[in-house]
Amino acid sequence: MATAPDSAVLRRWSPSPGVVFLGKVEGSGLKNSSYLLQRGDGQVVQLSELLHVVMLSLAPEKSAEEVAREVSAAYGRELGVSGLLHLVDTRLAPMGLVAEAGADAAGPTPESAPLPTANPLLALQLRGTLLPGQAANALAGILAPLYWRPVVVAVLVALVIVDVLLLAKGDLMASLQQVLLTPALLLGVVALLTAGAVFHEIGHATACRYGGAKPGRIGVGVYLVFPAFFTDVTDSYRLNRAGRIRTDLGGLYFNCLCLIGLGGAYLLTGQGFFLLAAALMHFEMIQQLVPTLRFDGYFVLADIAGVPDLFNRIRPVLLSLIPGRPEDPRVSGLRPFARRIVTAWVLTVVPLLFLALGWMLWSLPVIIQQTAAAVRQHAAAAGGAISSGDAAATVLSMFSILMLSLPLIGLGILVYRLLLGLLSLLVRLVKSAGGSAAKPAGAKPQHRGSMAKSGPVENTLPFHKPVPPQKVEPAMAIAVPPAVSADDGVPNLQDFLADRPTPPSALAEAGWQGAIRRLSQNSICPAPGRRERRHLDAVEAVQRRLEGPRTVVVVNPKGGAHKTTATLLLAATLGILRGGYTLAWDNNETRGTLGWRAPLAGHTNTAVDLMREVDRFADPVLGRIGDLDRFVRNQGSAQFDVLASDEDAAGAATIGAREFEQLHTALRRFYRIILVDTGNNMRSSNWEAAVAAADELVIVSTVREDTVASAVWLVDGLRERGYQAKVSNAVTLLAAPSGQTDVQLLNRTRAHFSDLTREVLDVPYDRSLVSGGPLNYQALLPGTREAWLHASAAVMRGL
Repeated sequence: MATAPDSAVLRRWSPSPGVVFLGKVEGSGLKNSSYLLQRGDGQVVQLSELLHVVMLSLAPEKSAEEVAREVSAAYGRELGVSGLLHLVDTRLAPMGLVAEAGADAAGPTPESAPLPTANPLLALQLRGTLLPGQAANALAGILAPLYWRPVVVAVLVALVIVDVLLLAKGDLMASLQQVLLTPALLLGVVALLTAGAVFHEIGHATACRYGGAKPGRIGVGVYLVFPAFFTDVTDSYRLNRAGRIRTDLGGLYFNCLCLIGLGGAYLLTGQGFFLLAAALMHFEMIQQLVPTLRFDGYFVLADIAGVPDLFNRIRPVLLSLIPGRPEDPRVSGLRPFARRIVTAWVLTVVPLLFLALGWMLWSLPVIIQQTAAAVRQHAAAAGGAISSGDAAATVLSMFSILMLSLPLIGLGILVYRLLLGLLSLLVRLVKSAGGSAAKPAGAKPQHRGSMAKSGPVENTLPFHKPVPPQKVEPAMAIAVPPAVSADDGVPNLQDFLADRPTPPSALAEAGWQGAIRRLSQNSICPAPGRRERRHLDAVEAVQRRLEGPRTVVVVNPKGGAHKTTATLLLAATLGILRGGYTLAWDNNETRGTLGWRAPLAGHTNTAVDLMREVDRFADPVLGRIGDLDRFVRNQGSAQFDVLASDEDAAGAATIGAREFEQLHTALRRFYRIILVDTGNNMRSSNWEAAVAAADELVIVSTVREDTVASAVWLVDGLRERGYQAKVSNAVTLLAAPSGQTDVQLLNRTRAHFSDLTREVLDVPYDRSLVSGGPLNYQALLPGTREAWLHASAAVMRGL
């Protein structure tokens, strides 16, 4: 253990000026929680939970030691001063998120180097402002009532009516001929479409404001090779998934308002350019829904998946598809649903982008030649129009020259960035060959054609505010910070361990994936299927590390509710997968049946017998785990112990609250997980003591009307006694009482407890459990064992 120097302990920090805490990312497709902050320059940074807790704890009046203690208490893991210094100096300060308090700061300052910003692939270039953020926010506030549900329904109904009338009465070919023959009308169509595009961006800003976020500026830039408008809706990252998707689709909703106006104008006046503008706007809306580039559809798909920037996932997803190659954290860190969406998107977009880029580069000489010829032709037309005094033709020619030039400028930028990327790759390869390991630098976020979101960056890299719905990924998840921060630049153990490759992913054992792997003798190793991944995720949840002993109490005040069976099966699953240190305890005040359903261990001692010697086991010197074998019943290969309740029919001993607390205090010294099977009397003192000591409750019920009603009554009583938080964190297990389940009652029960408890799971009927005799875990059907595995995983997620 290394101790931080005194000068380091005296360092104090505060969040940098302008830092805004945006909160937790809602509806994320990532497995680990992440949080958003916004720097004073508008750049958004995505942080792991630990870094977010550190940022919340920083204050000028707190010393490093005080901050470390506060973070340890809030995060639930011990963080030393050296670990805190390491996080501040290597994670937060380089991002420009913290400022040293005092003139004698010892650590690096954020101003010593340019702050990293996000630079997403295929983002908007050459950005300019049309409407400042303050004005956009004020305008959005005025238009926000347009998102009231009755108004939205009315607009959509009106759009359908107008479109039907246009199809019935409109003559599109005659309107096109009329516009082509009159340059002024063509200029009018362009003006209407341009106004519609700006109104489209106002729709994004208004949806952002309606959801409770603050929109930024509205501007214009070049996307790929075309001019495009954008709206800065970075602040919408603080919204939930529905709010973000509403922001993504807000532009199309305002286009619907434009279409109603254009269609109505055509129906009233008969002017063809209104009909032509409406038709072209329909095509623009369809184009916006294409998810391959950074249009509205791309951001809708990203928000559905809960993944900020899909383009940042292309390389890791493709590499993860190579058999035998370890998965990139940016892939393994995705939830299964999000991973399927991202993989399908990558496999669709990459070939399309390569084909489009190849065609563009192949056709570049022809494009330049024809564009130059067209510019000369329009320049000559503009000269003739000026001479004849035709203002409309002059404006149209000049506008045509501008529109022809912008794609060439954008194409030049695209080729430049492509060459720059290839040069950067070559430099990295040369450095790698020379033994130099290059570390990733921050990326700058960009704008998108229709909406500007900046997304979180990998490894806690920041975003840039004025950008299209371009989100970024979470920073590198830091589970255990290094204990030592090296100040002399010499690599230490933490540097060595940080460079370890990602462990290889699990081999497929089940399904067609496992069959292919075995038939090919591991030459082809597809990833495990959906069902097997769900199984592996549950095993990982069961085996996760706990910060000290935990007590789980199984409750239902009615007999025959499956409590004892649930206690034994949870204990067996946890014991087998966690390697022991698990106890199933029958906490009946007199007699229970848990001990009868567990094989004997050469003795008949119970909790009453242990109570007579509990003082010895509470003593850190005299108490030994081996001596507990005289009181608990070891379950062999199931790797858990059973502490039975009193089995003496003539005995008068009872276990009350005081006895429970003494036993619980002693047993917590020897077991990591204690599962408590409670009796049927909610008013008994030992029942109340068990609930008070519980780190988590498991509410068990068979799917029978009377048993379910008892569980509902139990929850009502717990909430009235002030245990609302424990009820909210509880897991509800619904056990099938027979091979035929009352589906209607099951659905009612599941819906009721889903509103009250954290998770509700079904466990199937198994004939081997009917007899009520000793439990044989290996006799359970595979489906039963799998169901109890997921039940155990749900319990572990609440600890």
